[in-house]
Formats: sequence, structure tokens, C-alpha cells
Amino acid sequence: MVTLRTTLMALALGLVSAQDYYLDPDTVNEGLRGTWCDNQLSTCPLICRDQGDAPDINTCDPDTLRYECICEGGDVPDVDEYSLTLPYFLCQEWGNRCVTACGGNSQCASDCREDNPCGARNPTRANTTSTSATAGATASRTDDGTTIFTGNPGSSNEDSEEGSSDNNSNSDSEDNDSAAAVTLGRTYGLAIIFGTLFAGFAML
Repeated sequence: MVTLRTTLMALALGLVSAQDYYLDPDTVNEGLRGTWCDNQLSTCPLICRDQGDAPDINTCDPDTLRYECICEGGDVPDVDEYSLTLPYFLCQEWGNRCVTACGGNSQCASDCREDNPCGARNPTRANTTSTSATAGATASRTDDGTTIFTGNPGSSNEDSEEGSSDNNSNSDSEDNDSAAAVTLGRTYGLAIIFGTLFAGFAML
């Protein structure tokens, strides 16, 4: 059963802003604190890179849950806006404890999440489009969309052109041979006909 005390505690947790989140480190598992700091240390350089800088100061103490993320030039990014930062994890844990304090009240639990939104932006990772861009450039050089490819799959245009030239040469040679055979046939045919006629006259 949800008591007035439980409800007030949940509301109090829900009213805390992201910048005010603080948890007693002793109430958080040591391994979990270490994971939070590892993520904070990995994310700070990415956040600075998003702003065109490199990290100047990047620390995180899992024993005290305190951190520093300062970019070159003294710029201090608003890490509360990003996921996988220490403020993000603290916010998540605050939300979890707020929901637990609701004692099963679904509306109270919903308010805990809605009133305590945690960082949603993700820092930009290393560029992963260079390969696809190169592939696209290669494709555009070899095929402009109007080229008609002939020949066997896997052969180049040069191979196809050479093959076409060879086929034309073979065809011309075969045509010449056929013409010679026809001419020879006609010559022998006429000789046989005239020979037969002369033989017939001789027998008369």
C-alpha cells in the first residue's frame, strides 16, 4: 500500500534537477561506479571533438563519483545532455530509486521518468563512411548508368572489344573460304558438263 510518506519521497526525488543529482557513493555498487567512470572517461573526448576541441582535463573518481571534463580553451561542455556520462548514470539511478519509492503506483513511476529525463544525445563516433564513399566514387567512374556492358560476366570492356574484334576477323576468314569453295565448285561442275557433252557427240 502506498503511504503518504512514500508518495512525498517520490515527489521529492522527482523534483531534483539533473544538475543536482547526487548519490552517496557507498550506496552504489563499487563495480557499477567503476563502469560509470570508465564510460565518462571514454565519452568526454568524443564530446569535446563534437565541439571541435580535444580534451584538456578528463578525470573521474569512482570513490567520490566526481568528474571533470574540460576541453581545450577552457570550454566546459554540458555533459548532462549526453548519454554514457556520469550525470547520465546518476540521473538513471535517481529515476530507478524514484520508481522504487513509488511502491507500485504506475502514475507515480511514470512521473519519475518524465520529470527526470536523462541525456539523450550521443557524441559522434569515428568516421565510418569513407569506405562506402570510395566505393561509390569507383562505381561512378566505371558506370554512369547509361553504359551497356557486353561480353562474359567478369570481363572488362577491353576484353569484350578484343573478343569482338577476334570474332569479326574469324567471320571474315570464314566468308573468304566459303567464296573460294563456291568458285571451285562451279569450275569443276562446268568441266564435267562439257566433258559429258563431248563424250556424247563422240559416241554419235
